[in-house]
Amino acid sequence: MDYKDFLCDDLFVYWRIHPTRELNSFWDSFIRENEEYKEAFNKAIETFDAIRSQQDPFQIEDTSVLLKLKNRIKKEKKRKSNIILTSSAAAVLLLMIISTLFIFREKPEETDLRMSSIGEVMSNNNIQLFTGNEVLEIDNNSTLNLSEKKHSAVIRNPLTKQEINLNDNRTNTLLVPYGKRSTMILADGSKVHLNSGTKMEFPTTFSGKKREINVEGEIFIEVAKQNNTPFVIHTPHSQITVHGTSFNVSSYSEDRRESVVLVNGSVEVKSKKSTLLLNPNEMAEIENGQIMRKEVDVSDYIGWTRGYMQFNKSPLNEVLKKIGRYYNIEFQFASDLNMHNQSCSGKLFLSENLNDVLEAFSKMTYYHYDKQSDKAIFIHK
Repeated sequence: MDYKDFLCDDLFVYWRIHPTRELNSFWDSFIRENEEYKEAFNKAIETFDAIRSQQDPFQIEDTSVLLKLKNRIKKEKKRKSNIILTSSAAAVLLLMIISTLFIFREKPEETDLRMSSIGEVMSNNNIQLFTGNEVLEIDNNSTLNLSEKKHSAVIRNPLTKQEINLNDNRTNTLLVPYGKRSTMILADGSKVHLNSGTKMEFPTTFSGKKREINVEGEIFIEVAKQNNTPFVIHTPHSQITVHGTSFNVSSYSEDRRESVVLVNGSVEVKSKKSTLLLNPNEMAEIENGQIMRKEVDVSDYIGWTRGYMQFNKSPLNEVLKKIGRYYNIEFQFASDLNMHNQSCSGKLFLSENLNDVLEAFSKMTYYHYDKQSDKAIFIHK
């Protein structure tokens, strides 16, 4: 980044015209954490203030930057610092202003007019529990508790409570489609949060020397400790063995990599080719049978359980993929936008209103969006 990048940044411009205590604190923190940008940042402040006061002693090589900046200042003066954020998007957008996402762009080598898409829309919008020959539909964000009563599951949501009988020797399947979430308390008391697009197979009760479940998709699990009975999770690419801990597993069939992020305790991750023992605040990435260890901020991976997504230099195509799964929508855009070459960092609240999230994404990335339908969103410059 050089000083022109700051001059083109909406949050920087907004801050210079409408400084607040929160924004002053944000930029102070940003420079403390990014010392390499300090010189460019200070030059941007000096240049901006000179242009705004019409002294204009500085020459900016890129005339489009200067023109854009002057037009922005002119518009802001007309608004007389009265900024109004409308509808329920206000909370989402205000968060984006305070914890801005910086976009690092790479120019495409040549124009590509082909279209790309991210996301897969599921036609079935209901959470389904398959048990024996029965298929039960379950409300979004419900909790299924198998530990409360023997031989049954108690299904709760804020409005209703339902009890269903389950056979002890039966393997059950919970299918959570894109756009939905669910929580399950297994027979041993282990608590599982299931993200959108997740399939989990589990027994009504655990028996034998192991507690075993099968998962495809993404879960965050808090395993109940039982010293003599390890807990084993089988995914399409690995086997995860734990004794008592909490961690996140992401293993979608369409993703090249599978990840296991450990919050506390210890887990053993085993693939076809290798085995790795994870420590807290570490992630195991599995690809082509190989396991790689990384130190991570766990909040980047478990925020979805608390109503937000945390990004840390995440490619925009990955950001759109996660949003698409969460809301069961597909994003379309021209290939020359090079979404995989642009990254962002910040926090995105997962509002129940999709328009709030799309508006926030637009503010964060300077991209616009058009709704082609309720399930298809077109992203453009």
